[in-house]
Amino acid sequence: MEALNRASPPRHQKPGKFRMTREQYHQLDEQGAFEGLKVELLEGEIIVMSPMDAAHAFPVQELNRILVRALPDDLRLRTQLPIAPDDENEPEPDFAIVPAGTQRDGRDATTALLAIEVANTSLRDDLQRKARIYARAGIPESWVVDVKKRELVVHRSPSGEKYRSVKPLKDLSEVTCSSVPGMVLDLRNIFIKR
Repeated sequence: MEALNRASPPRHQKPGKFRMTREQYHQLDEQGAFEGLKVELLEGEIIVMSPMDAAHAFPVQELNRILVRALPDDLRLRTQLPIAPDDENEPEPDFAIVPAGTQRDGRDATTALLAIEVANTSLRDDLQRKARIYARAGIPESWVVDVKKRELVVHRSPSGEKYRSVKPLKDLSEVTCSSVPGMVLDLRNIFIKR
């Protein structure tokens, strides 16, 4: 595969991880390297995502319904679509809220007001790696729905590679989105009943 050869590290590179660019990532995709796989590019590494189980799918379904109803006309909801904050990252958050009229392909992460990840098996990456990526991109708010703990971890006020405020919420009856004025959501029923 020609793209894979271009993506290979130079022979003089020291042993270690090879960081891939978005361009190389897309070349590999065009060559069919990821056929049948759901992948993301995070910090230059290709991450193969786990299949979505019911514990993950149900919150995605319910959040989609809630968010679509809550958004004003000047905002759009992007569901499981890529954003591209820089040359080594192309995450696919479960949801991103962006202004209407955002770039047609929607990859410009700097316009995102909120990124939401639903985490069952990916919790560590979502709380650490993706939070770093979203903070660096200046996304004002990032939420991680922790399926196992049945809570929401709210990240606000990005500064460099982290968010200055990180709060786990157990009471989901009135969740305020500070980056979307007036948006207060009742998220109590987003999890599968026990």
